[in-house]
Amino acid sequence: MKFGKLLTTILAVSLALPMCACKPKNKDESNVSTKETSAKQSSSESESETDPSTEPSTEPTPSVDPTVPSSVVDESEDPLVIYGYEKTFAVQFAEYLKDIDYEYIYIEPSQYDAELKKAFSSEKKPDIFMVDADSLSNFTESDYSIGIEQVGISRKDLDDQFEYTYKAATDKDQSIKALAYDLAPTALIYNRYLADKLLGSADPSQVSAKLSDWNSFMEQAREVSLNTEGVVKLLADRQQLGRLFWEGRSVSWIKDGKVTIDSEFDRYFALQEKLFNETLTLEFAEGSEEWTRAINDGQCVLFFGSLKTATDVIGYVPGHKEKPEVTPKETNASDETTETTIPEETGWSIVPAPSASYDGGAWLMVASTCDKRASAAKVLKALTLDTTVMTDLAVKGRFVNSRSIMKKCAQDPNFASDFLAGQNPYAVLVPEAERIVIPDEPAVQKCAETEIQNLFNSYINQEIETMDEIKQQFIVAMEELLGLS
Repeated sequence: MKFGKLLTTILAVSLALPMCACKPKNKDESNVSTKETSAKQSSSESESETDPSTEPSTEPTPSVDPTVPSSVVDESEDPLVIYGYEKTFAVQFAEYLKDIDYEYIYIEPSQYDAELKKAFSSEKKPDIFMVDADSLSNFTESDYSIGIEQVGISRKDLDDQFEYTYKAATDKDQSIKALAYDLAPTALIYNRYLADKLLGSADPSQVSAKLSDWNSFMEQAREVSLNTEGVVKLLADRQQLGRLFWEGRSVSWIKDGKVTIDSEFDRYFALQEKLFNETLTLEFAEGSEEWTRAINDGQCVLFFGSLKTATDVIGYVPGHKEKPEVTPKETNASDETTETTIPEETGWSIVPAPSASYDGGAWLMVASTCDKRASAAKVLKALTLDTTVMTDLAVKGRFVNSRSIMKKCAQDPNFASDFLAGQNPYAVLVPEAERIVIPDEPAVQKCAETEIQNLFNSYINQEIETMDEIKQQFIVAMEELLGLS
């Protein structure tokens, strides 16, 4: 049986776990419940707000996993309050959460972090809240969230999840603070027509070989710019390389309580300096209108991104498409031979990037103000651990947090995409998700990347003249940020 047909069969089976079936209204920062509920408990039941600590720690981490309680219960009969920045969250997941009365409070993404923090001292305190990749480390190392072990989920329950997703949400005490329900591993996405003309081939295996590491990437960037007299560039945004270059770094920036710098620091500055001085990119900001237009107008050969990014930028449509069985047609030797024409290379394809990384994703955290821990556990389990739910979500195009399900998707011909010239994107992206490495101190790494980018901008603006000055300023800035000075 094809996996595509297997998926359809699975979806016909009733869900075994009790889940939530209310019909919440999606209100902008509203507090309207979706069902008739019992009266709210007295204000004395509200937890008091604690001051969050978002400063990254450099202390060594213990090796023992936090203890999981034998049972968790709901201490309130009020609806489970979920804060998020996705407008469609309630619509998409109402069918999977059948027996939990909840309300979803939507906040615009640009205002989300600030408004979420205010909610902790409001009447409508969150029980569960969404976190994106950019804010994950800050909320992980804070008192806004509690570890999943406090709602009865252990590290052993996560054996089928992609490791990077929960390691990125692990705090200094080895408590996992969030579980990802939507993944966004990055691939190198390229214009097949331009690759055929400028890289010598549109075939993924050939393109991958030419762009397998940063030295090869530099060579191709020079060739493309030279052969088009600067009209076309390999990449629209030089700064995209920063995120990818530092992914997988295993060497700590801190040694014996002091900031250290290794050869990769020099290598990164040399790479960025060459790209800038030789004008090998278009210098557009990632995600800007100019950046998106350059990609679609053929001003650059490729960009780095997840399937979500591909959907937003080039109109990729994810999902599962059941392909009909084709019975081979009998041929007759007397049939006339018809001439076939091979079409010119068009469309897009994907290959692994030189470094494995992710450009987004969505996590769910249980709030420190949660008084419905049993219900919160059901939500996390449904969206990140339940195979029936995640199989359905995968069919609908979501990259779910199940290694086994996504590996089946990677082998399923029904996920082959006409948009990607017949490629199954998961055949590329699942191995990429497997090889993403999260540093032991992700908050420290985030501080380092931000400071490195600031220093490079000062360098190219001639505000700093030498690498020695850059290194000294980096050390001073990191010591101040981490409280080491």
